[in-house]
Amino acid sequence: MSVILSLPLAAAADVAETTDDALQEIVVTAQRRSQSEQDIGVAVTAVSGEEMKALRIQQPLMLSTLSPSLSTMNSTTDGTPLFLIRGVGLDDFNTNNSSGVGTYLDDVFASFPGFLTEALYDVDRIEILKGPQGTLYGKNTAGGAINVISKRPTEDFEGYVDLDYSRWDTTDVTAAVSGPLTDAIKARLAGTATVQGEGYQTDIDTGAKYGKLNRGGMRALFDVRLSDAADLLLNFHYNYDHSVPSSPSTPNVEALVPPQPFPTAGLLDSPPGGTLVRVGGLPLYKDENGDGVVGTLDWHFAGLTLTSISAFDEFFSHSLENYDGYPAADNNWAKNFQQQQYSEELRLASATGGFIDWILGAEYSANWYHCRDSLDWTFVYGLATEITQGGLAITATNFIQTQDSGGIYAHAETHLTDRLTLVTGLRYSHDEASFNGKTVDPTGLLTYAANNFTGPIVPDTVLAALDESRSSQNVSYRLEPDFHLTDKIMVYASLATAYKAGIFYGQPAQVQVDWSYVQPEHVRTTEIGIKSRFMGDSLQVDAALFDSEIRDRQSSLSLWAGPVGTQPLIAGLGNVPGSRIDGAEAEIDWRPVRGLQVHVAGTYLHARVTETLTNDNGLALYTPVVVGQMLPDAPTLSESYIVTYEHALPGKLKLYGQVNDHYVGAEHPYLADPTTFGNGHSLGLRLGLRNPAARWDTSLWVTNLTDTRPLTYAFAGSEGQQVSFYQKPRSVGISLNYSF
Repeated sequence: MSVILSLPLAAAADVAETTDDALQEIVVTAQRRSQSEQDIGVAVTAVSGEEMKALRIQQPLMLSTLSPSLSTMNSTTDGTPLFLIRGVGLDDFNTNNSSGVGTYLDDVFASFPGFLTEALYDVDRIEILKGPQGTLYGKNTAGGAINVISKRPTEDFEGYVDLDYSRWDTTDVTAAVSGPLTDAIKARLAGTATVQGEGYQTDIDTGAKYGKLNRGGMRALFDVRLSDAADLLLNFHYNYDHSVPSSPSTPNVEALVPPQPFPTAGLLDSPPGGTLVRVGGLPLYKDENGDGVVGTLDWHFAGLTLTSISAFDEFFSHSLENYDGYPAADNNWAKNFQQQQYSEELRLASATGGFIDWILGAEYSANWYHCRDSLDWTFVYGLATEITQGGLAITATNFIQTQDSGGIYAHAETHLTDRLTLVTGLRYSHDEASFNGKTVDPTGLLTYAANNFTGPIVPDTVLAALDESRSSQNVSYRLEPDFHLTDKIMVYASLATAYKAGIFYGQPAQVQVDWSYVQPEHVRTTEIGIKSRFMGDSLQVDAALFDSEIRDRQSSLSLWAGPVGTQPLIAGLGNVPGSRIDGAEAEIDWRPVRGLQVHVAGTYLHARVTETLTNDNGLALYTPVVVGQMLPDAPTLSESYIVTYEHALPGKLKLYGQVNDHYVGAEHPYLADPTTFGNGHSLGLRLGLRNPAARWDTSLWVTNLTDTRPLTYAFAGSEGQQVSFYQKPRSVGISLNYSF
């Protein structure tokens, strides 16, 4: 197995080289059929599983290392990954919502963030599709789509074992075995586990350790040849996470909290850097499990291919997080939820090579989500008699959310000449969402304190109740001419639309209006681009200019729970009437000499509000949202580079090295919150020795080589304090691989 990068990150596909120094041809399935990445008018970054291992990409959250156009972050402690492409996606931290970047795990849409926390292992390739993908992929692809494709069973018996050992007594093991069971059945079994012996964070007051990983998963694939014309692929998978979560910290809450009847000076704040925290003895934990099955049937007849994809997934989560970043009971979050999804897709595709290559399809999905979360606000409501006292002021929710979606679509590639192709697409979608539940004040003390400690104390006071159903329809389209100037240079232009389905806000609500339906988000993007190769295929330059108009952007908002300054800050979700993002991106890949390969990529965004938002359902914003304001999670500049070099040694040995860096500019967490994070680098290094003939590989690697600690996420907490998540410290490790 080679760890040499073939960038822009070669997909696991058939490759053809024109010279020893040529870049490999990249074959992707971005348009639901195998095509050369250089022949489609969609900006795509693709990466093989071997390249992911070389870059230490172990979870979907780490995929931004590959493409600066993709922004990823954890808005909670490893619980709610956020994905945005070119500034379009999701900034809501609640687990009942779904990103505007559609993530597909083996052709199945992951409808909830919980499905995106599992490990990435035994991956064949990953494709990042940039810009609206509303016609072929459907709802929640306003920013783009990510395809994660597992390795399939093989004709011959093979396998491998990967073993890593690194800082904090961390052991990573991944293994797979594959081959035929009978003449008609092939199978592949893969698994992974990460066990960390010591947490990387230390509580200043108690010495307790946090940020200690214990997670893994397994997958079994069966490729069954039903007949000469039909094949069935079965995918059974399971994942777990029993980690001790990390904790955010805050450097400035002591200056913001009102006087207390006990000392707080020097007892609440934590220093920058993220390794020294204050949790107040809170027993942080995570207990998550997920499983599912996918059946994919391909039937070839009369020059056509009928594909059926049936899937069921479920996920269970129980956890406790110190979400406020300091040791008092302010937003201590106990999560308890379950989510299920069922989906079915049918598509009929023509054979390629004719005047029109077409695809017709229909799909249906049903999602179910049950939430029983609670938040502890004892300290912020002035009820604590000591810093760590909790359990007096609680918001506890119990609701069920269901979503049903269906759609039909058509996609056509009309080859008008040998060089000119017109791509068209159209999709009709129908979505229904229902929400039924309530949030209560179990002790009655939160309501009593909010009323200036007057009035009766009534246990189980209902703070919010909602029983509501909404439906919506959408038509998405794509119009895209592709023109080959030469065999190696293609230019394209596209006008494409997509949408993010309407959703209900899912955090335990302190006030009734915080629970409301948020209208669908609509995106229309105009794009022009070029894909080109030069110098005997040793140099590739891909670039694009784009302009996205967004109506009713679904945005997290920082709000006052009551009259300004009299109640704590809370989060909400609302629609921003108008916003716009224009920008540019480029990826350059070059093999200047044999053994050396350079990949450089950059993205520029001008993301701003174009229509003022004054309030959210009558609740005042923490800070104004005005025309020209920068959109959240959309850094002006992001860039990355990866440089690899390989040198042959005697005895069939090969020495190799890799250096990579990812930079993200300054950004904000959500609207009406002035907190800034980002503006930092993540530098990695790998040095290795391998023997392809003997099938072994060993390497030393370093993450965060410079040991910098930029903020990877931050927001204003209920007191206005900066709740801070930092980049993990430097880690050094050794990797061993043996394949057979």
